[in-house]
Amino acid sequence: MKKTLLAASLLAGFAGAAQAQSNVTLYGLVDAGFNYTKLEGQSSRTGIDSGLQGQSRWGIRGSEDIGGGLKAIFTLENGFTVDNGQQTQGRLFGRYAFVGLESAAAGRVTLGRTTNLAFMWAAGIANPFGLSFSSATVGSTFGYNDADLGLGRVNNSIYYYSPNFSGFQGAIGYSFQSNPDTEVAGSKNNDRLVDLGLKYDNGPLKAVVTYQYLNPSQLTANNGKFKNLTLGANYDFGVVAVYAGYANAKGIRTVNGYNGAINATSADFTKDNAYTIGLSAPLGPGKAYAAYQKATKSKTDNWAIGYTYDLSKRTNLYAFYVDGNVRNFATKQDLSNRQFALGLQHRF
Repeated sequence: MKKTLLAASLLAGFAGAAQAQSNVTLYGLVDAGFNYTKLEGQSSRTGIDSGLQGQSRWGIRGSEDIGGGLKAIFTLENGFTVDNGQQTQGRLFGRYAFVGLESAAAGRVTLGRTTNLAFMWAAGIANPFGLSFSSATVGSTFGYNDADLGLGRVNNSIYYYSPNFSGFQGAIGYSFQSNPDTEVAGSKNNDRLVDLGLKYDNGPLKAVVTYQYLNPSQLTANNGKFKNLTLGANYDFGVVAVYAGYANAKGIRTVNGYNGAINATSADFTKDNAYTIGLSAPLGPGKAYAAYQKATKSKTDNWAIGYTYDLSKRTNLYAFYVDGNVRNFATKQDLSNRQFALGLQHRF
């Protein structure tokens, strides 16, 4: 929804951010619903939760034509929870906060906080649930949102995205301090990230490969270098779209909690392989989804089904069910982990 200077000025503190010659957009997503979760051996949980299909957010983005086919661009995006009104990521603009330059001929450069390329590009290509639908997300087994990678968010970064060449687009990024937030003197005293990606999107076929290489601070006790490779593809036959993906993570430092693993130590695993297959298909006024995913070393797997019912172009109902297993490495048990959700999402 396009906003002029008048609309942008309604956001307190941003009145001076928009200029008369700028194109400023206010956008967002509000998502809440009923959620039931049950981990074997623990009491079930029911209630109204936020962000079940997609994380609730609001943001402003803008561009200014500065001549010669070049535009100045920016994005500021905040995450929040509808059920209690709190902001997420522990900051005002935890999802995105960057400024950059963009040209149809030369590509795009951004400076600031963004997401790594596996998060941005690969998740939605490898699996029909993509980044969405809570525990059905491909992030339940794939490593792009590992704690060592800042849960998929990259601070202090510079990224370059090439123009699109017959469906192909490449990108490269570097972070001077990817995670945690505080940068200290001395480059080797900060976590540095190199991020590479190549995707193809033309007609019914989409394919992607991304690679993240984390060179950790020398101050880190476990100074292993985290490496994450993600491959994905899907093909839309019209009546059904077929998805497949593979991920390989090495040098995992934070193993307890990785993909839901319980009481895990580095003796249990420091690398992981993950696989996913899935389908999506238009069904009535909405879309149906189904997928299976598995991580071999962290011993996590789940299958999921879901449906979205469009009430309008911007509002839909949704329902999904996830049935999976997570590993308690201390007791050597695989625990069932189930979720059912039913909710409403509105985009503006």
